[in-house]
Amino acid sequence: MFGKKINMKEKYTLPNTPKEHKITLLLGLRGIKSKDLDFRYNNKNERFFSYGHWLPIRVEDISYIQEHCDIVVSEISWYDDDCGWQCYYRLDS
Repeated sequence: MFGKKINMKEKYTLPNTPKEHKITLLLGLRGIKSKDLDFRYNNKNERFFSYGHWLPIRVEDISYIQEHCDIVVSEISWYDDDCGWQCYYRLDS
């Protein structure tokens, strides 16, 4: 038990609405693990999710969400000189 790191997600990064749980399920069907998704609020109090360390998700997978869930997912991306392209996905009802 001692010295063993337990990788548990912070409670505030978990999905907290039925639509967010459905997004997690749909992306899981596309091969994206729930442990790699973080759901949060940005500085404008908009709900979003990110994958890995701000990694992009394939367009086909985002389309799959929108096809099977009544939600609009908008990619917000930017270029960082140290890390390259990064993005997150804003959720609009």
